[in-house]
Amino acid sequence: MIECRMRREIILIIIFNVLVIWTMLSCRSISTITYNLETPALKEQSSIKIILISDLHDTMHGKNQVTLINKVKEQNPDLIILSGDIIDHYRKRNAVMLLLAGISGIAPVYYVTGNHEYKTKRIQDIRELFTTNGVIILSDNYTCIEINNNEIILAGIEDPDKRRYETPNYNQNEIMEEVFRKLDEIKNYKILIAHRPERIEVYKRFSFDLILSGHTHGGQVRLPFINGLIAPHQGLFPKYGGGLYRHKNVTHIISRGLSVYFLPRINNPPELVVIIIKSENNE
Repeated sequence: MIECRMRREIILIIIFNVLVIWTMLSCRSISTITYNLETPALKEQSSIKIILISDLHDTMHGKNQVTLINKVKEQNPDLIILSGDIIDHYRKRNAVMLLLAGISGIAPVYYVTGNHEYKTKRIQDIRELFTTNGVIILSDNYTCIEINNNEIILAGIEDPDKRRYETPNYNQNEIMEEVFRKLDEIKNYKILIAHRPERIEVYKRFSFDLILSGHTHGGQVRLPFINGLIAPHQGLFPKYGGGLYRHKNVTHIISRGLSVYFLPRINNPPELVVIIIKSENNE
């Protein structure tokens, strides 16, 4: 009787471990998730396709980053956004350099810093790496770009760790008030790139239509009916684990990221985010 019970327990342990390993391995493949938005701010019968890449943390997807690069190419985007933590503070940069070279020329690429870029303590080198590869860095500023005959305001803010690692008197709230308040009178479609989603209450004070973030890694473990187990700066059961959130007139999209390092991702594959924005009367 005892032997049968022990045998049953051993079998259950083996099955459990196999399921855990299978889940972890299956969560290394990139998932592509698409969000469709509508706005009256675009010209009739027009649309814009955006690729959002976040929290790569120097992860290599396929030999020479070919898997990720090909997925970006397949989407034929109008705009590519890198929303921080593309580089990690304790890994080599081969994966990032291959990505930047591979997506160059597909579409304009814009980038904001994440906390891990600052943790490298080599932020100037990182900025040079991105600009050398044709990436435009948005550093507490905005620009007006034209896509498919639509003028779009694209803004980006530095990660708050700028205060810790580079500029001791940096105050993100004050900077945003100084730089972005003037956008309230502009009627163009407005997008803000901000690495940390938990600061959404600050971002909502301004007249952005769409906010793009990362940082959460999808809550690392996704449970049924629970959008993430734990996330940086939010702790257990984060309110903003990943996905699409609506705050009245503001849409907030949070990438679950592309890293497969750190803690295991369970029921939470790395994701490439595709955002299609259409005019309201675009069929």
